[in-house]
Amino acid sequence: MDIWKKYKSPFGYETGDNGIDSYGVDHSGFTLRDEIEYQTARDNRESQMMQMYNQQGITDNYPQYTTNFWGDADNNYGFGSSNITDAISAHPAMNTTPVPITQTPQVQTQATLSSTNNVVPRYWESAADGKRVYDYMLQQEGNFTPKIQRPEFYRQSALNAIPNLIQNYYNLKPLKVTDKYKHAYMNCSAAQYGQGGADMAMLASNLREWNDIRTGSNTLDSSEGDQYANKIGRFLGSKYPEEDCDELIQRYINRRY
Repeated sequence: MDIWKKYKSPFGYETGDNGIDSYGVDHSGFTLRDEIEYQTARDNRESQMMQMYNQQGITDNYPQYTTNFWGDADNNYGFGSSNITDAISAHPAMNTTPVPITQTPQVQTQATLSSTNNVVPRYWESAADGKRVYDYMLQQEGNFTPKIQRPEFYRQSALNAIPNLIQNYYNLKPLKVTDKYKHAYMNCSAAQYGQGGADMAMLASNLREWNDIRTGSNTLDSSEGDQYANKIGRFLGSKYPEEDCDELIQRYINRRY
């Protein structure tokens, strides 16, 4: 029961009509619970690998792992007989550090930012990495205090931000851009209307993250990571109301996976 048919991950994961995904796992006997547990395990391992590559300065064009992602193909790579939970906990791949196909020296490139000899990721999942990027941005951009708006202008900027947030949400949703870029872009664009727009974007972001945590679609740590992207976007939009949010955000966040 595969519910991710049209999805392709940064590492090449996708499924075929025969029920066998590009990592070599046969989903034909999976229940819905099996599928969700498998996809969660796969996503977690891909996130580990993404962080590993990001630390090496590789932030896009990741290696496509195909059938060597899980290793041993015996017994459907260990994911068989509707026993996904046990397979995940026992699977050797889930208890070892991912090893890249090719090792790349850690160097500073356009895809990395460096601060005090530490590589700052341009994409992240954890709150800790999000804070590193946010702190680095503040270090580069310097202090900034938003202009105080008169009540009527504050109200109008907040009202203008509402359709802007909605429109950008639907414009960005089908695009193959990173999740953190989407968060930052929506907040940046709304904040360019002024403090009312920035506050409306913050309210919408807080409600979204609260709902994601409440429904279980996001973890607290991952949600806090999203919030750092939101704050980066609002800061840049507030400081540079006349500049292109796409260019502003790409100073600190990868647009593409």
